[in-house]
Amino acid sequence: MRTVQLVAVGVAIAVLATGGIIAFRLDTGTRKLDYIAGSNDPNRVELDVTLQRVDVTGRELDLRIVPILYGNLADGTDAVPARDLEIDTSSLTTGLLRFKAHDRVSLQDVRMGVDEGLVSSYPFDSYAATIGFFVTAGDQNVPVSLRFRSYDALFTAELTDAAWPTGQLKANVLAGRTFSSSVLAWFLMVAMWALALSVLGAALTIVSKKMGLVWPAMGWMAATLFALVGFRNAAPGSPPIGALIDYGAFFWAELLTTASLVYVTVNGIRRARLT
Repeated sequence: MRTVQLVAVGVAIAVLATGGIIAFRLDTGTRKLDYIAGSNDPNRVELDVTLQRVDVTGRELDLRIVPILYGNLADGTDAVPARDLEIDTSSLTTGLLRFKAHDRVSLQDVRMGVDEGLVSSYPFDSYAATIGFFVTAGDQNVPVSLRFRSYDALFTAELTDAAWPTGQLKANVLAGRTFSSSVLAWFLMVAMWALALSVLGAALTIVSKKMGLVWPAMGWMAATLFALVGFRNAAPGSPPIGALIDYGAFFWAELLTTASLVYVTVNGIRRARLT
């Protein structure tokens, strides 16, 4: 019988581990997608754009941009422009990017504002932003293409609704929580409710059995009260207080735990005074 139990436990562990590896591969696979949009003209500027971070509190996207030159716009290599290159962006902080002719281009960090999305919706929050580029080489509009990918560990992002008249490119970026961060956030919410309900059940049992002041149980309840704060602060992305996770679980779990501890204490004191 013991051998059967050990085998069952081993199989369960193997199944769970395999499921975890599959989920990991599916999650990481969504982060490696490249989105390509724009002109396919042989003489064009391709903007290699990577999303480094979604700043949910500042409502900005941190983008890293590297121009890649094709055809007669390149001076021997795709990293050296044959003519002065200017890239105007829709960023309100960075604005115009300039690259001198015959000098190697370098990556540029640009911050784009978010149009839609609030961190207060965590863990269901998602963000939308419009990114735009206007490119000239030697004071002439040139065809533009865009390669976009996301490197933010907490968000997956995709490119939609791109338009590219000559010299311009505009597209929408949609960023949402990764599968892993969403699962962890949901687990924390369920765990907070489970802990609070466990404390409530213990409190009702102690009072109904007229057990008085049960110090170990009361110590556990008090410890749970502070453990819930640690659970809340472990939420991926460190959402500010007042997010949906608080109204959906944390505030209620703290309230139930506090009320249970006070209920047991008051009833225990009353019984102790009567004996």
